[in-house]
Amino acid sequence: MRSKAQISAEFFVFLGLAFLIAIAFELASLDQLNDFRLQKENEAVKDLALKLQQELLIASTVEDGYVRVFEIPNSLDNVNYSLTTLKNNTITVESKNAFYIVPIPRAIGNASKGTNVINKTGGVIYINNKIISFFADSNICQNAQNLGLCSGLDIIYGIGYQASCCSEHSLCC
Repeated sequence: MRSKAQISAEFFVFLGLAFLIAIAFELASLDQLNDFRLQKENEAVKDLALKLQQELLIASTVEDGYVRVFEIPNSLDNVNYSLTTLKNNTITVESKNAFYIVPIPRAIGNASKGTNVINKTGGVIYINNKIISFFADSNICQNAQNLGLCSGLDIIYGIGYQASCCSEHSLCC
């Protein structure tokens, strides 16, 4: 027959073993939870980048005069991120653990967190540009073309005015 001390010792050994197994399961589940969180963050970043790309693709296929107002969230499921437009033809969405780059149609301006306005004027897509549309004066366009000053139209009248001269009057193209 076993002594009470031996039974007590065996109990504590098995209890210690049970705690080690429980800790191992806890560590494994924490690792899986972290992987899930990273995957969720990566998908949120990718989803936002693709949504922005879709907004600009739509703007590129519609007629002049298109205007759309949309919101970009300040955070993605409580994850901070940044938006960057590179050379007016790619958008990068980047968080601490994920980033996604998408090509976009050529556009002037930058998307930002909060309210954004996309418009298309003179065949040019503008993002958050204060000038929504132009009705270019044909005399101004004609004079600029005659004097070789077409490149100065955007400086004097705002970005996109030269493109409006081209699309509305076939001048300064």
